Amino acid sequence: MSVAFRRSALAAVTATALVSLAACGSSSPSSGGSASGPIEIGAIETISGPFAQIGNSKIAGADVAIAEINKVGGVNGRKLKLVVKDEQASPDATVSDVRQLLGDNIKLIFGGTTDSDCLAAAPLVSNAGGVMLGTSCQTNLLETTKFVPGFFEIAPTNYMLSMATAQVAATQFSGIKTWDGIGPDYTFGYEVWQSFQQDLKKLEPSVTFRKNVFVPLTETQFSSYITSLLSGLPASSATSNGLFMSTFSATTAGLAQQGKSFNLFGRYKAVLNLGGSTPTAQALGANTPPLYFIYDYYNGAYNNPTNTKFVADYEAANKGQVPNAWAYEGYTAVLAYAAAIKAAHSTNPHKIIQTMAGMSFATPKGTLTFRKQDHLLESPVTVWKVVGDSSAPGGFKVTMAEAIPVDKVLPPVNVGG
Repeated sequence: MSVAFRRSALAAVTATALVSLAACGSSSPSSGGSASGPIEIGAIETISGPFAQIGNSKIAGADVAIAEINKVGGVNGRKLKLVVKDEQASPDATVSDVRQLLGDNIKLIFGGTTDSDCLAAAPLVSNAGGVMLGTSCQTNLLETTKFVPGFFEIAPTNYMLSMATAQVAATQFSGIKTWDGIGPDYTFGYEVWQSFQQDLKKLEPSVTFRKNVFVPLTETQFSSYITSLLSGLPASSATSNGLFMSTFSATTAGLAQQGKSFNLFGRYKAVLNLGGSTPTAQALGANTPPLYFIYDYYNGAYNNPTNTKFVADYEAANKGQVPNAWAYEGYTAVLAYAAAIKAAHSTNPHKIIQTMAGMSFATPKGTLTFRKQDHLLESPVTVWKVVGDSSAPGGFKVTMAEAIPVDKVLPPVNVGG
């Protein structure tokens, strides 16, 4: 299948010059360090185990942002320093990491691999008078019933991702009237499957949903789940049925590898992978099945000065590797803190919260704003299609990429609701 590559129609924006971050200004003492020493930012990320690529990518992105900022003198004359903790995709480890950072008086924190991690960490950080930027957790709860003042969201929420996926299903695959689903067995998987059904029903009232299977996050053997998913699937499914996936990283790669003998992806006309990202295709190479990734960022979907600099600097620092969505999230978290510290002329967490709520700043996706009421980053959702191609670099190619504008996916404000 060959689809012409399309860059996002988003208008290019002029990035805020990084040199402006070095502008002088008064500063209150940093959380974690003296008033004249480096500004310490805590990172709680999964950097070991089966999902280590997620956290290591975010740290790599954050390192690039810190290097760029420190190269021009830091923020308000002070350098930035990253303090990394391994949360191991475990809420218990996340809480332990947060307590260690807070005990060291580091109150500007980013991270979170899963929704459970952020739900555990956010109130702890906020109640201690700190700030937490959630990087790849996407639960809607932290903008609604579990809202805490000290939490801000970098990645699109489950609501936004589900809405975007439903729009792709309705506009590009309107002929598909029956959908199956497979996702991770925790909050994220349940939220997005329910939302996808509701959102697609509104757009295509005649659509039906046949079966969904949930896979434990740490599972490595997928045959029984694949068998369950395909049970009862009609022979004609390859021309009439679609598959909604919300698995990611090692789980998606494992499903593709072990599903080959079942012709898993060949049984569906389209496979939409909400939360999927380019590292899955990198792991599978020429064996990458045709997949639509619907997630936060793909470098080829955005054309602005900040993105150009990010991609170039990331490649230079990482032996030519292109930044993925997780790297973007770590990079953007550091840019957000730098912009807030500069604007507040302070590292005081209370002032950072006041400044960040409603703040606009330059990112690789353009100039984005934290919504004042619920601290959600008003951000487009990215859609890109991958397919295995042994002649392409890395064994796969991206055949289309576009951004779904934020006004098409943004949820209503519902703090406390």
